[in-house]
Amino acid sequence: MCSKKMVDQTTTRRLHDNLIFDEILMRLPPAAVARCRAVCRAWHTALTSDDFLRAYGAALQPELLFFATADASTSTTLYTCALRNNGEAPSAARELLTLGNLSAAHAVVSPRPCHGLTLVSDGPAAQHYVCNLSTGEHVALPPCERAAAVEFPVPMRIGVAGRCHRSPPWVPFEIASTGLGFDPATGEHKVVRLFKKRIGETGCEVCTPAMAMAGDGWRPCAGRVPPPSASFIAGLPPVYLRGSLYFLLELNSFTGTDQPVMSFSVGAERFGWVHMPPFLAQRVGTLTELDGALCAVVDLRYDHERYLLYTWGGGGDGDGDSWSKRYLIDLQSLPPAISDEFVEEDDVIPLCSCRTGGSDDKLLLATGFHKVFAYDPKRVAMERVLCMQEFVDVPAGRREARFLLQFGLYQDSIASAVHHSDSGDSSRLQVKRGTNTVCRRQVRHVYRNVGSRRMRDLFKHFLKETAGRMSKFHNARGT
Repeated sequence: MCSKKMVDQTTTRRLHDNLIFDEILMRLPPAAVARCRAVCRAWHTALTSDDFLRAYGAALQPELLFFATADASTSTTLYTCALRNNGEAPSAARELLTLGNLSAAHAVVSPRPCHGLTLVSDGPAAQHYVCNLSTGEHVALPPCERAAAVEFPVPMRIGVAGRCHRSPPWVPFEIASTGLGFDPATGEHKVVRLFKKRIGETGCEVCTPAMAMAGDGWRPCAGRVPPPSASFIAGLPPVYLRGSLYFLLELNSFTGTDQPVMSFSVGAERFGWVHMPPFLAQRVGTLTELDGALCAVVDLRYDHERYLLYTWGGGGDGDGDSWSKRYLIDLQSLPPAISDEFVEEDDVIPLCSCRTGGSDDKLLLATGFHKVFAYDPKRVAMERVLCMQEFVDVPAGRREARFLLQFGLYQDSIASAVHHSDSGDSSRLQVKRGTNTVCRRQVRHVYRNVGSRRMRDLFKHFLKETAGRMSKFHNARGT
């Protein structure tokens, strides 16, 4: 039987450990927590446990992440900033990381972290890295099978371009879609790549950080790749949500694609479908994740002066689950100045809703012209809260995102990208942690594209003229 002294020592040690982990380590920055894992085996186990990771992440608020594409740059610098409590634009941004051997013109960064880790890719090289942007830890994945590629700069539907077509940002441009997922059953991250093979078939392969560290390569997914998957949108990464990745497809009768959303279970590695009503399936422009729900974007700014977001309440294979309208932005209800600027943005993607200063939630929307707008549905008001030009230089030829938006979400993370830090080489990216703060500055001219607004005005004039002629026609028949 244990003595009272031993019980007291055990209780004191437990209280001491709780004080260290709950009151001290929880307040440290991610890089410091990562270093503390090396103290001893017990600390490593505690600091990598699911309970500690969840508690650490729950105490943090997401921030905006962005990077600028500079001419002739051989590196990529990532910045973060957050809206102030009163909802006003951030006054400064901090350097997060600089990737010294990855050109910003070729960098592809996933728009939001997946359980603490982010997928960073070198587009032309088809080289992928699983990174913790907070600590700089990363794993370089082995080379993947080369996909069929577009060899000439012909307009096509790529990335977040919705129904628009544009030339690829580089050639050759591989026909592939790559995303980072997480298997809740095993606690393992997986990179999933859907790609068009050079022989014309569609393939799907997976790779994990653990496989990369062990020297293993990519392998085919366990499930059969369905024929409609051939209609995936090149360069548009899938959306991760609750153990599954969701790919957006183009409706195509030739491939049998009558539903635009294809799911992929990260754990079982099998494909499924998320059913959409016909009116939504015909109009969805892109997919994203919004506050923990799968979100379909319907962009009708040009023809109906509306921007709509629908969210899906499902979780399994989608059977019996429904889509509901989450936001409706009526541009005619906004002041002309902000309405005109918002309609000029070619690509608009929702980031998240945020609560500032005790007010109701505002919807944050990132755009292809490197801006962020905040929409208040209660007040039916919108404002531009961030412009990349106000923090970093944006060359004239890079004022519009050519592929994916250069805004995303960031949250401090202590998740480990390296499963076995004493083996392998995960330093293929030249990572330098940022130390500088960039203050917001005044700019003479915020970039705008009046062509889109003129297109809307021309369409409105056409509809008005058509309605007038139809009215005269019906009146004439009535008389």
